[in-house]
Amino acid sequence: MRTKEDKSSAATILDKRRLQALGVLLPIKLKSLTFLPGRHPLGRAGEGMRFLRSRPYEPGEDNPRNIDKFSPPGQVWVNDFEAEVRASIVLLCDMSGSMAFQPKDNVRNLSLLQLTYSLWRASDSIRTVLYTSEEGEFFSEKNLKTQMEKLSRRLGQGSWGEGLNPLEALKSYTLRSRGNRDDLIFLISDFVKLSESFGRQGTQMWRAVLRRLSGDFVPVIVSFKLSDDIVGSVKLWDPERQKQRLIYLTPSRIRKINEKEMQRVLKVENFFRSLGLDYLIVRHERDVYPQLSKLTGLRRRRKS
Repeated sequence: MRTKEDKSSAATILDKRRLQALGVLLPIKLKSLTFLPGRHPLGRAGEGMRFLRSRPYEPGEDNPRNIDKFSPPGQVWVNDFEAEVRASIVLLCDMSGSMAFQPKDNVRNLSLLQLTYSLWRASDSIRTVLYTSEEGEFFSEKNLKTQMEKLSRRLGQGSWGEGLNPLEALKSYTLRSRGNRDDLIFLISDFVKLSESFGRQGTQMWRAVLRRLSGDFVPVIVSFKLSDDIVGSVKLWDPERQKQRLIYLTPSRIRKINEKEMQRVLKVENFFRSLGLDYLIVRHERDVYPQLSKLTGLRRRRKS
């Protein structure tokens, strides 16, 4: 159960009107997510120690300096502490034009904001990189409220760039982040340009890059499924080609589009499966938190 204080503090972090402007119609789940086993969420940021337990002093084993001066009368106790454990997590987010298609754009925005909120609430250290082929924008704030505000403001600008092969995005990040230790790296993308990596040579290149990463890599595959009731003339803007197209959608054409997209995603899924990676596929906003929660359970059961 969340208290009234928890709800009010969450309201100060999440601007509902700004989220609606981003197409995030479903509420973000105000829950933490832990993707690494054996961790101890503390609910606060910062390095330090936390109290674990009190126990009787053992001569010859414990340092006398650790004796608790507030021990009960006639007894000698020591306090054990444990180091705070925080995972360093990076969120790479594809800002290419292919992601500007509204169904994918909405899912991408919700996935990024949900991961940011839930991982931060689990006391992880979060850094976000919004990338295109031209540049990468870094976001790493000292508190959750500022991080969410800056990400929401940037996502609401609606500016995109030319797409970048996800392998090149990983290479670029590893070059820029030399010296940093990352426990987990998410890459949120539709992976349209992943087809350039298919084949034996591409697989070898991916394995070489993955070996250079200090932590686990988790692809978040953003897809879509058009509703059957969307028929008639639809104007679509192609931000990469800077052109607007008028397309007439019929039920049969919608089915063909959905089938082609499912076949594309299946190839991407098989590729990541061949690399032995955990991955995530999200097609609707309602899928985001359940899929993330399911993935955390699978990783904990397998690695604990």
